[in-house]
Amino acid sequence: MINNYFKNSLLSITIAFALFSCVKKEDTPSPTTTTSTSTNSGFTWKEDKGTAITADSAYWTTGTWGTGVRAFKNGMANYFEINWASQNNTTVGAKTLTIGYDFTFLKNTDTYIISSPQALNITNFADSKLSGNAVVAVSGGNLKSIEFTFTNLSKK
Repeated sequence: MINNYFKNSLLSITIAFALFSCVKKEDTPSPTTTTSTSTNSGFTWKEDKGTAITADSAYWTTGTWGTGVRAFKNGMANYFEINWASQNNTTVGAKTLTIGYDFTFLKNTDTYIISSPQALNITNFADSKLSGNAVVAVSGGNLKSIEFTFTNLSKK
């Protein structure tokens, strides 16, 4: 009889523990800190003033060849390589894109380049994040112009 009592008590305690441990605990909101800098980042572009398209990934980079931005959408199906003169050239202001190697946009099987020098604007550089924009005339396929904006890109 004691053995039966012990089993029933143990079963009752186990059931009570299971029931009370499943009760949802109210979350206490944690304090948040806001800063004045935007955390939005990315690369978007418009082809011939069309709808904005957002890259899957983008970053800025630098080397002895200069400074640049790389952006990808659907792997290499849409790929930007944009370069300007001077290593670590991240000061705010206009940068010249020269003919040849400073602007390339691969779209499927088409390769777009600029056929005359054009300007890119660096609009912000803070906390190693680079922002800027440009509208460029292009040749190499059916498109005539590409407008792009990059915001808070990290260095890679």
